[in-house]
Amino acid sequence: MASNWKEIAKEKQIAFKKSLGYTKSGTYGKKNKEYENFLHTSDAQNGANFYCHKNPEEWQTLREWAKKDKGERVNFVSSDMVNLVDSKHITFNFIYPLEKLRTEQPELLNTFLETLFAHKIQVDKVNRIKIEFASDMKKHELLDDNTSFDAYIEYESGESKCALGIEFKYTEKSYPYDKREKARMFDQADSIYHVLTRDSYFFVSEKVNELRTDQLKQLWRNHLLGLKLVANKQLNDFRSVHIYPEANTYQAEAAEKYTKCLRETKKDYFFPITFERFILTAENVFGELKGQEWISYLRDRY
Repeated sequence: MASNWKEIAKEKQIAFKKSLGYTKSGTYGKKNKEYENFLHTSDAQNGANFYCHKNPEEWQTLREWAKKDKGERVNFVSSDMVNLVDSKHITFNFIYPLEKLRTEQPELLNTFLETLFAHKIQVDKVNRIKIEFASDMKKHELLDDNTSFDAYIEYESGESKCALGIEFKYTEKSYPYDKREKARMFDQADSIYHVLTRDSYFFVSEKVNELRTDQLKQLWRNHLLGLKLVANKQLNDFRSVHIYPEANTYQAEAAEKYTKCLRETKKDYFFPITFERFILTAENVFGELKGQEWISYLRDRY
């Protein structure tokens, strides 16, 4: 019996895959070794990793919507997209149904977002929802790196243009530093990371050393990207969102540590949200609507 979260999640995902009738394994690595927690390419091509796997029409519309900010198509058979315990596919299962509601039930979507974030935001209209998005601006005008949001929700609140930048985690912990990132975080006091951290007045100055640890650096960079959009007058207001299952104690700890790095007046600009809270809120807000099978799918799967 598995004892750590990643192994527990892997067993759960393999069992879920089999419960849907997908029995073939996918391959990974130079030796094309088979792994049970990888989907076979043929199953992946038919949407087996997504809530709409039984609906070819919706699977097609999801794929059309899932273009990156530069118009690139998402590769749904890449290794990270067929790995059942990777978070990359999860964004689509949680977020694409919200895009549908944006066009079909916009007022209800507003209610969902306000409820999910404990009414600390006011949503009058959601203008767009994007996947793997950084900005319409060029990279060198932002953080000049590859930081992007797993999901981006842009909305109106009164006269203000606002956005949520969302990061999803499932079993993941932290990613290693690349050479340039590490230099900009540790060796270059005048790098955009440090200048924006200081000038935004969002962060406790004594906590910079914690922000650049491997556990917090991605949360920090994601938040800085949103703050740069505000600084560039692309937005009036930005909130950073970190979504993870409550059993992933590493990410829960990261969110708690990160919150402590924010000034007291800025803590409501970062939202740690569990999968469980997201799903329960969706059930409470959308549960009586037809066509909301995605909610029970999320609960059963994750």
